[in-house]
Amino acid sequence: MLGQNLGKTTRTSYANVVMNTSTQNGENRSDSSSSTQRNIVNDEEVSIESNLHPLYLQNIDHPGLVLIAKKLTGTGNFGPWNRSITIALSAKNKIGIVNGSYPRPNDDSPLKTHWDRVNDMVISWIMNTVSDEISNGMDFVTSAQDLWNELHDQFSSVNGHRVYQVLKDLHALEQGEKSVEIYYHRLKNLWDEYTSLESIVACKCGCKCGSSKLQEDREQRKKLLQFLMGLNDSYSTARG
Repeated sequence: MLGQNLGKTTRTSYANVVMNTSTQNGENRSDSSSSTQRNIVNDEEVSIESNLHPLYLQNIDHPGLVLIAKKLTGTGNFGPWNRSITIALSAKNKIGIVNGSYPRPNDDSPLKTHWDRVNDMVISWIMNTVSDEISNGMDFVTSAQDLWNELHDQFSSVNGHRVYQVLKDLHALEQGEKSVEIYYHRLKNLWDEYTSLESIVACKCGCKCGSSKLQEDREQRKKLLQFLMGLNDSYSTARG
């Protein structure tokens, strides 16, 4: 299977070598994911009783709810934690509360009480995913956005150390006694974390132009080559 996949064009991602899936399928999944993302809506357009509204809470929502299994323990796992909690809050349609895109209504607004309630709920959800050593110093934060910004200011500013560690692990990783699948998923996890820490600079025009496509192809080729170099000698024919 490895040999057949290597005969394809360099546009094939390194993941396809193992998983035998097409680049087109990956693009379809990405498009589908993008189409399901919700934008912050105006109060006049959607009722607060609709799950499309940022202030909507389900019956199962409560302050003790744990959105993700990961707990923020420090700079070492801030990247994966940030990614996981962002996805969870987005799935709950509450990302606008923490990033400021759905600000607190005016005092005379009938939604102010609802917003305060949801704000407190989101604070509880975030604090439930933070270690006691970190959360003990944030007991009096009253805004989910302030809490979010404080965590980012405290831990994302030292991402350089984590980038160094991820790159070091990437270059040192080899298949060894691991199966091809386990080796591949470990490599992919490191690459995904590196991508989340070091975003690729987009073109000034913001479009999907030839320059960005070329950069993407180079990144995929780099990942494929690194995957092949880390394989055991039994796959020397595939590497050739």
